[in-house]
Amino acid sequence: MTRHLRFLAFFVFAAICSAADLTGNWVASTALPDGTYRRTYLNLKQEGSRITGSLRVAQFFYSVSDSTGGPDGFTVTGTMKDGKTERHVRFEGKLAGDELHVSTRRRPDAPLVEMVAHRAPPGEGAMPARIPPPALHPVRDNGLARTPPMGWNSWNKFAGRVDDAAVRGVADAIASNGMKAAGYVYINIDDTWEADRDAPGNIR
Repeated sequence: MTRHLRFLAFFVFAAICSAADLTGNWVASTALPDGTYRRTYLNLKQEGSRITGSLRVAQFFYSVSDSTGGPDGFTVTGTMKDGKTERHVRFEGKLAGDELHVSTRRRPDAPLVEMVAHRAPPGEGAMPARIPPPALHPVRDNGLARTPPMGWNSWNKFAGRVDDAAVRGVADAIASNGMKAAGYVYINIDDTWEADRDAPGNIR
């Protein structure tokens, strides 16, 4: 009788282990200094030794392109197109009860970041459905902002490499190439001036 009970316990344990897989929508929340949270989503589907699905890191959405392992230890690689370049992200982890312990690097040369993810409702964190824009149509004048404020932002061209000569050169170009006549009258100097916060939490 005792031998039969041992066999039964073994098979029950094996069934429980085989039932535990990575399938589901997982979210890891990381607290940021400003009181907000960075949420990372791993929407995974395990089929045998293959893991598919999608990964969301901040505003980037990746499709799982490669995977190894299973609940006891796995690796998933996500890929996405960013213009003409291809972005990659890699997570390693394992299932621990009702938690998914994962680690990743923000950049190839960055330190390893460890996170604990929990199950989230299906669809949470997914890419929003595209809303088609309305057809072009005349908009009635309400007397406000008849000429909308238009300008040029330095970030997409220069990022943090802004100096006096670059700003003056852009201003001259706007004045001479017809942009000023079309209503572009502002230059937004986005030079990553933001510093960290002081001890009470105020922006410097």
